[in-house]
Amino acid sequence: MLSKKKYKSSKVKSFFLFLLLAILFWALTKFSREYTATINASVHYKNIPKNTILGEENPKELSFDVTANGFEFLMYKLKDPSVKIDVNSFYNEEAGRANVSKSDLVKLITNQLKKNISVRNVSINELTVALNEIVSRTIPVHANANITFKEGFNSIDSLKIIPDSVSVSGPASDVKEISFVETSPVIVENADGAININAPLAVSKNEKVSFSPREVQLQLEVVEFSQKEMLLPIEVINLPEDTTIKLIPEMVKVVFSISVNDFKTISKDDFQLICDYAVRNTEENFMVPKFLKKPKSVLNIELSDKKIDYLIFK
Repeated sequence: MLSKKKYKSSKVKSFFLFLLLAILFWALTKFSREYTATINASVHYKNIPKNTILGEENPKELSFDVTANGFEFLMYKLKDPSVKIDVNSFYNEEAGRANVSKSDLVKLITNQLKKNISVRNVSINELTVALNEIVSRTIPVHANANITFKEGFNSIDSLKIIPDSVSVSGPASDVKEISFVETSPVIVENADGAININAPLAVSKNEKVSFSPREVQLQLEVVEFSQKEMLLPIEVINLPEDTTIKLIPEMVKVVFSISVNDFKTISKDDFQLICDYAVRNTEENFMVPKFLKKPKSVLNIELSDKKIDYLIFK
């Protein structure tokens, strides 16, 4: 014979078992019914046509009414559904966009949810997918470089950028606004030899715009310089045939910097120093000397005399 304690325990277990069965039966009955409610779904675009890119204004979500049983609604509450649009399937090349009708949207939603559901009242009557044409153009590269030289050293040529231009691609509206691109800042201090640096481009944060290549090379030849001086004769131009003049002085000292490698190759013949009689100062009787010819390799060139006096002999 069962004890009272065991009998009560058995009755409690039976009670909870029947309660659990009742709750389960109620849940099955409740969730097996059909309900109609509005569902929000995100929109994802795929298979974008070649040489185009999605516009910013395209809808990122839509809503629709769904008639389904409670179990399916529970699934949608746990994870919001998404609708994938194959843009290329609806693309009209002449119009430059893709149009998805309301009936096509209903078919897409129904097929992708893969449930025995009824879809109605889609929030978008017609989905127009805006596309921007991708264009390419070539733009120059500007070097954002700050280079200082060690005392006695300097560059013998201008800074070279290799390549000096790059291709920029993206939506036409964005690309047309870009006239050049700079390198990221480059700082070189006390340079005393050849510079050869890979410099990335300071490209736009606009992810729709791309640059190719994204890096250039900066090259600069740096050599040791020395100071040199020489006396140069002055040639007078535009002097009338019936006029004779005497320059004071007739020779001018020129001081300049030249690379050590070219120091011995520079001669007086590489310079041509003139005074133009046609633009002389007639009140104070002087002319200003200037170079008609000088080597490109010389730097910091200075003349000992800035004014040349003259005497006229008649």
